[in-house]
Amino acid sequence: MTMRKAVLMLLVSAAALLAAGCGPKTLYTWRGYDDTLYGHYKNPQDHAKHIERMQKIVTETEAEGVKMPPGVYAEYGYALLEESRFDESVTYFKKEKETWPESAVIMDKMIRNVSRLQGTKKTAAGGKKSGAPAGGSSK
Repeated sequence: MTMRKAVLMLLVSAAALLAAGCGPKTLYTWRGYDDTLYGHYKNPQDHAKHIERMQKIVTETEAEGVKMPPGVYAEYGYALLEESRFDESVTYFKKEKETWPESAVIMDKMIRNVSRLQGTKKTAAGGKKSGAPAGGSSK
């Protein structure tokens, strides 16, 4: 009986170890992205905190050298766009497009929208686009 118990315990222990190794693995390291996004939707006025958290997620994931989860670069780029940080937003839209080629259509649209916004802001800030004076020649 003692030998049977020992063998049974060994088998149960081996089965438990095998089961522990077969636990669910996630395909990506999300680093609290869902909580960050939920917090931003719940309190949109705290935009600076959202950008800070998104930057941390992106920085840590890139430092680890693993593939960025889908949509994270795009979300960070959009958050930067809302802050009128145009060049930075385009950088992250391009990273999303490179990492996830299936996002190319929407990322290209976002990049075009940023270009239009930049043109609108420059025109509003500088007056006219052309260098020629209004109403005549430049003699």
